[in-house]
Amino acid sequence: MRFSPKVYKLGKLRVVLVPEERESVTVRVMVGTGSREENDQEAGSAHFLEHFVFKGTKKFPKMYDINEAVEKVGGAFNAYTGQNEMGFWVKMDKGNLELATRIVGQVVTEPVLPREHFDKERGTILEELHMYEDRPNSKAAEECEKLIFGKTNMGRPIIGTVKSLNEMTVEELRRYFEKWFVAENIVVGVVGAYGKDEGVLDVIKKEFAPLIDDERKTPTKNKFVWDEQKEPRLKLTSRKVEQAAVVMAFRGIRMHDERRWALGLTNMILGDGWLSRLMKEIREERGWAYGIGSDVEMFSDAGCVFIGAGLPKNKLNEAVELITEISLGLHGGSKWQITAEEVVTAKDTFRGRLALAFDRPEEVLGSALENTTFREKIYSPEEMIEKVEKVTLKEVQDIAKEIFKRENLSISVVGNYKKLDFKI
Repeated sequence: MRFSPKVYKLGKLRVVLVPEERESVTVRVMVGTGSREENDQEAGSAHFLEHFVFKGTKKFPKMYDINEAVEKVGGAFNAYTGQNEMGFWVKMDKGNLELATRIVGQVVTEPVLPREHFDKERGTILEELHMYEDRPNSKAAEECEKLIFGKTNMGRPIIGTVKSLNEMTVEELRRYFEKWFVAENIVVGVVGAYGKDEGVLDVIKKEFAPLIDDERKTPTKNKFVWDEQKEPRLKLTSRKVEQAAVVMAFRGIRMHDERRWALGLTNMILGDGWLSRLMKEIREERGWAYGIGSDVEMFSDAGCVFIGAGLPKNKLNEAVELITEISLGLHGGSKWQITAEEVVTAKDTFRGRLALAFDRPEEVLGSALENTTFREKIYSPEEMIEKVEKVTLKEVQDIAKEIFKRENLSISVVGNYKKLDFKI
């Protein structure tokens, strides 16, 4: 696959350019901070900033200026907040590279954070919080993260709490912004037909000018340490709903762990796709779920494997017990043991999915920025395939044995029950 990222440094600001022949250009920034860099009082600050920086900047001072600038040329923009990072991007036709760069540059360097719009945005975010609270699957996921990560920064909801949002001030947002939005903690990326590198670097120098000479250090980041867990952790949120929303989580590995390639294949076999055990056994064979699947999350100091499903009320116990049995049996000693044939199929699936992912400019740039931010090395598709091809059946079974253990398990249920009585 054609993938030729080029990394530059403008002062302490890192820039990743990915040339591609297409009619669009995407400019994206990744900031190495997120909800885990907040204390209880600041909870939700990163997410609030993600919204609020678009409400006015030095060069786009009015509330709708950015929206209008993007819409007038048929572009698109968005942003997100995670536990580890924040992202902001604008996509436009290749003739509007400078405008796209200006917009992204403005929201991460010169946001106004207008006081007159603060309470309105607070109201919008509180409604977003209530929306997630009203969705059983979202509530189950939030409570599962609290179970697995405990009373730590990782276990706190990204969006914050009603209390923290109601007590939040513009001054607190400004302090968070000035603390974490420093050149050393930011990576700028451009993908598309942007012309010569020198030209786009000149545009970035101009539109990110406040960061080019920024000598500030990135503050010390939050460190997560697992507590002791000897038994599965369970949490029931009782609600009068027709379906049981279930999220299960097993403690996993860190993003730098070389076994992540084996874990990725293990996850495909468990619950990531139509050929997976969970899809076949829970949905297809028994008809117990419309949606079910698993996913891997990895951070610099922790990780986990999540399983999510919507289940019939009268099949909750049977389904959770079977999901647990399948998970614990992946490494061997049961009919759920992973086979050599399944590993070969998972590798084929990985190659195909990677090809499709790298056909999308957002995925190309996202991969490059994530690797630059957290791994200090950009992996090409060929390198990723090589890593996966080297994974053996034993390595897959070994990582399954380490992760899918009863004492590593947390289960969150939102449903119309008075108690949980799984036999696991």
